[in-house]
Amino acid sequence: MQKYTTLIFDLDDTLIDNCQSIKYAFKIMINELGISFSEDLFKKWQKFDTEYWHTWESGSMDKPNTIITLDEKITYLRANRFINFFNNLAVDFAKVVKLNEIYCCMLGENIIEIPNARKLLQELKLNYEIIIATNGPRGAAINKVMKAKLDNYISFIVSSEEVGFSKPMPQFFDFMFNKIENKDKSKMLLIGDSLTTDVLGGMKNGLDTCWFNPNNLPIKEKYMPTITINNLLQLKKKL
Repeated sequence: MQKYTTLIFDLDDTLIDNCQSIKYAFKIMINELGISFSEDLFKKWQKFDTEYWHTWESGSMDKPNTIITLDEKITYLRANRFINFFNNLAVDFAKVVKLNEIYCCMLGENIIEIPNARKLLQELKLNYEIIIATNGPRGAAINKVMKAKLDNYISFIVSSEEVGFSKPMPQFFDFMFNKIENKDKSKMLLIGDSLTTDVLGGMKNGLDTCWFNPNNLPIKEKYMPTITINNLLQLKKKL
């Protein structure tokens, strides 16, 4: 008997090579500031950006009391990271809002599929409801899915941008659960590359999880994925 009916996929670095998307967007964005691209600068950005969002996801980042609406919250969070990263340039808020718009738009331009992503979804679509759950910008997620030709296999996309909260926060999962036709969590499986957002998010919100670990990284004891795979095609066999 088939255990799961709904498969919830992370997008970046699970179905799409996020590093290449980020690098392309970063090059275009810093060009607006008259800054030359270098691998060292890009690595600093990757590290900074990852830590910034981990701080937000942990619930330990404060925002001004004047930020009230969801749109204001998203604009502040995304723009504030550019102010912090480029603090030596003293760029104003209006400028970083524009930078963020360019960056988010360009994230959906240079799309490289993780090997066998489309093949896997094509096969799984016959028997499962497939959903995308991403902490990335919604517009970029839609572009990535369409350019990678994955859209025919997906029921819908849930992004942190529309929710106002990120994985692993319970608010993100509550929003997603309300949209999923199947309401039985025991029949859902969350697949993703991140232990801190996907595996931990699933664990905290009552879902089985599949850790996509293509680099054979060690796992810490507090994370307990239901399944671990090293390439995407292994998932079909595990199911």
